Amino acid sequence: MFKKMTLRKKMALLLTISVVFIGIAVWGFIYSNERREVIEENREVLSRYLGLFAAEGEGRGIEGIREVQAFWEKTYPEGRLTVINTMGEVVIDSKSDPNEMDNHYKRPEIIKAFEDGSGSELRYSKTQSEWQNYMARRVIIPGTPGQGLVIRLSYPLEELNSLAASMARPFLYSLELMLLVVLLGSYLMLHFVTKPLDLLSGSAETIAAGGTARFPITNDPQMQNLSNALNSMSDSLKLSVREAQERKEELAALVGALPVGIILIDEARKVRYMNSAASKICGRQGNEPARGLSVEVILPSDELCSMLDERDGTRLVSLKRAAASKLEMTTLTLARGRMIVLQDLTEKVKLEEARRDFFIDAGHEFQTPLTVIRTGLEMLMSGGSVTEKEDLDALKSMIRQQERISGLVDDLLFLVKLDLGTSVENREEVNMREMIYDVISDVKQLPSGKNIEIKANLPEGPLSYSGVYGDIRRALLNLVENGVKYVSSARDQGGRVDITVGDSTEALRISVDDNGPGVPEEERELIFERFRRGDHHRARRGSSFGGYGLGLSISRRIAEREGGSLEIEGSGLGGASFIMTLPRKQS
Repeated sequence: MFKKMTLRKKMALLLTISVVFIGIAVWGFIYSNERREVIEENREVLSRYLGLFAAEGEGRGIEGIREVQAFWEKTYPEGRLTVINTMGEVVIDSKSDPNEMDNHYKRPEIIKAFEDGSGSELRYSKTQSEWQNYMARRVIIPGTPGQGLVIRLSYPLEELNSLAASMARPFLYSLELMLLVVLLGSYLMLHFVTKPLDLLSGSAETIAAGGTARFPITNDPQMQNLSNALNSMSDSLKLSVREAQERKEELAALVGALPVGIILIDEARKVRYMNSAASKICGRQGNEPARGLSVEVILPSDELCSMLDERDGTRLVSLKRAAASKLEMTTLTLARGRMIVLQDLTEKVKLEEARRDFFIDAGHEFQTPLTVIRTGLEMLMSGGSVTEKEDLDALKSMIRQQERISGLVDDLLFLVKLDLGTSVENREEVNMREMIYDVISDVKQLPSGKNIEIKANLPEGPLSYSGVYGDIRRALLNLVENGVKYVSSARDQGGRVDITVGDSTEALRISVDDNGPGVPEEERELIFERFRRGDHHRARRGSSFGGYGLGLSISRRIAEREGGSLEIEGSGLGGASFIMTLPRKQS
């Protein structure tokens, strides 16, 4: 209701509430002061009468108290007299039968009177069922038990409140008159203030509805400044709207021309936008309207629809159509709904399959003549027909080159095998300790590894892992050979490669550190790409073996196939640290 009110009514209502609140606060303050003064005056009256009761009681005993009681009841019929002995028993009470009353010894004002001689309290009376203003005084009366009594006088608080209210009532009338004057003046002020605002509001509503309007000119300098500012804002807004519309049209044209399908849906999974590529992928005609339809009707697969119930992600789905097709769908949560990106990967998948088939066929075709060449070379060397040292060196060089080419073909075939994701069935319990020392021994036999210190830091006790022996050995060998290639050869520091193994119930952690030049941080991910090597090609300088940039890629793929990872960091030795994590399979 408040939201639907005009600004003038809102301001008038808020001002009225403020004035009324202030009036109530002032009235409360005046009433509180009057009430406090009335209570203090009442206590002075009660104190004077207590003095009279005490004087008569000490002089003439109970009879004197009863004589004063008659005068008290006549003067203050609403008041109450109570006399209590040292045992807490009520001896006299002007409002109730003493024999039917409870023991009063634990009343706060009675306790104070017995201990200090006098006491006062403002509290609720269970006997009278109302709030009372109490004052009590101890009196020594010879001949009474304990020679002492407490005389207590009380007066109803309600009577005192009524008296305070009557005293404060004239202030209330004055306050009401003042509030009326303030409200009348406020209304007139609001009328003159809000009239120019109404004119501004009318112009603003016209602009908001898409029309053209200018904010009016007024005689008030401040309002005119506001009007000028609003006119300037209106011009800027028109320009912004025009630019936004142009950007919207450009974006629509761009998204519409994208080769990937784009679908925007709202929170209810209704289509807000769908480009032509998405229509084609989903098998819809270009002129078929899609806006407002449920996305489940649009998407060509139930598996794709199920992704909408999951978190954002990407999934590759095979569609059963006239021609086999592969479709990749990515979902992204937006402020108002989600975006679905569809990409037809049918041709890409076919090309990838053709590429893998080519590598497999070519690899096998290469291996046969390479084997024949090696056999021929070995026969020449062992047949005795070649005796010259230069000729023997040439044959050995040819064999080494054959080994390099054969190793390259073998690496390519192995990568294709990893890409195909063939299942691993020949797992076994691998003795990692023996494998690591075998790898070190093999690398030491290489010409480049003879002068390199290779150290293994292994935990005590059995060290095993359930996996494919050949693949894990291959991954570790690639890492150690890579470290040997790039170690430092400075005069004051020899080459060094450290193999450190950390074992736990969750995973096996193998790190290979070297003291080589290291790898810049911006290149650390690039070196795991196929046919990619670091900028420091020490394998080609002063080394008898090089590489084709496949070793690290193969090692990472092996680790990932095991469910682990292979990462690179800076090493404490000064070079690079390759960390391979192999999770243990939970039984």
